[in-house]
This record gives sequence, structure tokens and C-alpha cells, in this order.
Amino acid sequence: MFERVLFVALILLIAYLFKVAGLFREDHSKVLIDYVIYFSLPALVIQKVREVPLGGEALGVVLLAWISTGLSLFFSFLLGELFGFKGGSLRALVLVSSFGNTAFLGYPFTFALFGDEGLRYAVLYDQLGSFFLVASIGFLIATGRFDPKEVLLFPPFLALVVGLLSRGVPFPDALNTFLDISGKSLIPIVLFAIGLRFAPSHLPRSARGTLIALSIKMLLVPLLVAFILKGLDLRDLPYRVALLETSMPPMVMAGVLAIKFGLDEALALSAITLGILLSFLTVPIIMDVLI
Repeated sequence: MFERVLFVALILLIAYLFKVAGLFREDHSKVLIDYVIYFSLPALVIQKVREVPLGGEALGVVLLAWISTGLSLFFSFLLGELFGFKGGSLRALVLVSSFGNTAFLGYPFTFALFGDEGLRYAVLYDQLGSFFLVASIGFLIATGRFDPKEVLLFPPFLALVVGLLSRGVPFPDALNTFLDISGKSLIPIVLFAIGLRFAPSHLPRSARGTLIALSIKMLLVPLLVAFILKGLDLRDLPYRVALLETSMPPMVMAGVLAIKFGLDEALALSAITLGILLSFLTVPIIMDVLI
């Protein structure tokens, strides 16, 4: 497993070293992220949603996304109150504890371990689970309001609608090739963008909150889900992909929300940065529980 995900670490490391050497700047990542959000991710979503079987297993993948997020919300609110977090610090803790990096990091991990077939289920988990929940509950936690327009006009969500409506409609070979090549460009580009944003200076700040958030997001909830799946003998590919996505570190968008709405920025960035580093250790451990 470590060998299969090694390319993820290598791309992240190379991007960070290029930034340190002055060949790239952190703000260059914005262009790459925009490329992913507006082009390669929608292409991947359309292609994979058209391919994935929409049966009981697909429903189970989405249900697990909702269950794992619900568990994370419960434990983060509970422990946050217990340890005295208030206001913006509590809301930042809940955000980074509850919403995982199921697209930008989850897709590369899924591709590394389960190939193109696994990506189909990762897209479902991310789009109908993580993205929908962070765009609704996440916005509500960060701002106290919910704007449906922000969800409906988000390019990957529009791509999800196109993919669902076009199922069973044959596409020309040229269009299928276009979607395939465009979607595959997502993985190296998004990893490079994350590598450019990596900053070790975030790590020493907000140590207690970071430890609580990562313990919930990357250990407690994934282990609960793993034991549930193992107890029910649900070990087929869709459920392994769902467990992998459940094990992802905090979502970059959670940090964006924390920064944009004046929450505890240091806590959010520390959890995101350290979470990415720890994922190379915790993800194989979680997956071994199910196997």
C-alpha cells in the first residue's frame, strides 16, 4: 500500500521544494485549483457518474459519507465543548473534524489503491456526500446561513447533474476521449497545488485543537466505520473506497471557510497541513482493519 501511494507524496514534496527554490510561489496554486474546479474535476465527474452502477452499493457509499460526517459532527461538538472551545475556535474545530479532503487527496489515494473503477465510487462519495454536506451544513456552521445557489452553480455539482441525466446516452468517441484525458489530468495537478500550499509554520500553532480534530477525523470515526463494515461483512470495492474516503484528512475547503469567515485560521491550517502528512501513515492502518 505504501508503494502504491508513494507517487502522492513525491508530487507533494517536489511541488514544495520547487516553491522553496523560488521556481513557484504559493499563490500559483490558485490557477491550478481553478483549473481543477472548472475543468478537470467536472470532466472526471461526468465520466465516472455515467459509468458507476447506481444500485444498492452506490447508495451505501453515499450513506456512509453521510453517516461518517454525522459522527464527526457529533464528536467534534461534544469534545469541543468539553475542552472549552468557544466561538470561532469551536466552529473551526467542527469544520476540520467533520469534512474530509475526499476530492483533492481522496481521488489520488483511490486511484493509487483501486484504479479507475474505484474512482467511480470516490466521485459519488465526494459529490453526493462530502461536497453536498460542506456546501450546506459546512456553510451553515461557518456563516450561520445557507445559500442554495452556491451549491447549484458549483461546476462539479453541475457536472454531476449532467452525468446523471446523460446516463444511457451514448457519447461520441471523441468526447469520451476528451473526458478521459481531461479527468486524468486532475490528480497530478491538484497534488502539485497542495504541495505549493504546504507550510510547516502552521504546524506548531493550535496544537490541542489540531490533535482533537485529527483524532476524530482520521482515527476515531474511520475506525468506527471500519468495524461496522467488518461486522456486516461489507468488504467489496464500493465499501473499501468509502472507508478510504472516510479516512481522508481535513478538507481544504473547510480551511477556506474558516479563513473567509474569520474563524480560528491557525487551527484550520494546522489541521489541514498535518493531516496531509499523517494520512500516509493512518490510511494504511485504517484500511488494514477492514482487510
